Order: sequence, then structure tokens, then C-alpha cells
Amino acid sequence: MSERVLVTGAFGNLGQTVLAELKDRGHHVTVLARDKPRNRRTARRLGGLVDDVAWGDVRSADLDALVGRADAVVHLAGLLPPHTEKAPDLAESINVGGTVRLIEAVEQAEHRPLFVFTSSVTVFGLPSEPVLRTVADPVRPSDHYTRHKVTVEERLQSGTARFTILRVGVSVDARTLSTDLRTIRQLLRTHPDNPMEYVHPTDVATAIAASVDAPDAVGKVLLIGGGESCRITQHEFLQVALGSAGLRVPRDLLGSEPFYTHWMDTVEAQEILGFQHRTFGDYRAEMEERLRWVRPLVRPLSPAVVAVLRRWVRD
Repeated sequence: MSERVLVTGAFGNLGQTVLAELKDRGHHVTVLARDKPRNRRTARRLGGLVDDVAWGDVRSADLDALVGRADAVVHLAGLLPPHTEKAPDLAESINVGGTVRLIEAVEQAEHRPLFVFTSSVTVFGLPSEPVLRTVADPVRPSDHYTRHKVTVEERLQSGTARFTILRVGVSVDARTLSTDLRTIRQLLRTHPDNPMEYVHPTDVATAIAASVDAPDAVGKVLLIGGGESCRITQHEFLQVALGSAGLRVPRDLLGSEPFYTHWMDTVEAQEILGFQHRTFGDYRAEMEERLRWVRPLVRPLSPAVVAVLRRWVRD
């Protein structure tokens, strides 16, 4: 058992859920986080979920000392789209530069801690047809974000660290309600039948925490998706994400572009990690409950809002 776990990126939505899973499993958890007021407040609020906090940046912190006290490193920190595309140099310095520093510290540690890396299903590139992706399929990075992920995966696979790579599907929940206009436009410009595999963030956290103590996962790339009940389309996802707020989403509102989401063969990952406990229906129920007070206000305006969205998306 990896009793002492170092976690980066622990104060985001997913990270906080991972902390809870790790503590439930009896781990001593140290967090590496940037020293800013929001993180300080989060650290105080989480209380017993964190045993120690090291304030620092993965690009400059004394990683050798931190890794030297850890049995496993769970690396969640990094910039996400659209920030990776707006500030590619900054993103690469964090997502690649900082991550490689952490890998090097793990490789140099005498006791060989495990390195758990959260990658993404998006490394498979744009889908040409709706098929189940497997770990044997080639990766086709298509933007800065996916190139960062592939670069780190390749660095781990060519190095000496003990590692587990988790390629995670589309993972949002009722806490994830805000997004930027660029992302919304991209979602609406995507073909309605574009394949997407949903996975609940709590199940992702379960997979991450389980991988810390799963010998059969070491040295493997595992696909973290919700399974058959979570294999949906772009239109089905938006029907829930926007429909829960009272908006009707006709198929012809969406565009014709592909997007780099896929269905995945998660059999091996489930056998090893046993993480699939929630379905896309659970996400729907959570969203409907969270936005129950919004629907009566938005529903009468739905035709007008959809008309505005239609013009905006095609603008």
C-alpha cells in the first residue's frame, strides 16, 4: 500500500474529490499547491482531508524533498483548454516543463514512488467514425493541450519511473456549470452524432485513488470512461447540460464539425480499478436538481434563446 501520497492540483473540483477518496483509503496526503489566497482558503476548508501542504509551483519547487517522502505521486496540476490555446508558452511550461521536473524527481528517488498521470481521451484526435477506442489505437494530438498530454505519456513510457497513465473521458458534474463563450461555441458547432463517453468525476477520483494501490495498473495506459451506460452523443450531452436549465436543444442547432471525444473500451480499467459506479442518468438527475429553480424562468424564453444561439454559432 502506498501510504504517503503527494498530490498536485488537489484544490480543483476533481482534486478535492481525489483527496476525499485517498483519505477514505487511509493514506497520508501531502498537497503541492501554488500559494495564493484561494488555495489558502480551500486548504483551511478541507481540514482533515489534507495532512500537509507544501506551498510552491511545480516549475520551481524543491520536488526532490517532496517526492522523497512519498510512496506515490498523483499529478493533476495543469492548464486546460481554452487556456492552453490562448497562452501556449505558459501552458507548455506548466503542462510539460513542470511535469517533466516532477517525473525526474520520481526517477531519482531511491524508493521509486509510483507516478499516476491523468491524461485524456482527446489524445486520440478527431473521430472519423463512432468506434470504441482502445489503448492500442494510435494517438493523434491536434492542439497544444493534446500535444502536452502525449509528450508526457511518451516521456513516462521511455523513462525509468513506475507509472500509471489514466486517459479520462468527458467528466463534468453539477458543480461544473460555468464555461467560456469559446467553449460553448465549439460545443454547439460539433456534429450532433459525435461520440462522447461520459464519466462522473467521483468515479474518476475513485479510479485515481484505486490506481495508487493497484499493482496490476503499473506500467499501463488505462481508459477511464463510464462504460456502456455513458456512451452518448454530443446532442444527448447538450440536451442534458442545457435542457436542465430549460432550453430545448434541437438537433439542427448543432453544427457539423468533429470534436476530439470518443467512446472507449474500459473493460481492463474497470477490472483493475473497479471505479464505474455512476451513469449518465446520474448526471442528468444532478443537473435537473441543481437547476430546478432556473427552468421555470428560462423555459418560456427557450425559442428566443435558441434563435439567438443559432445565429451566434453560425456567425
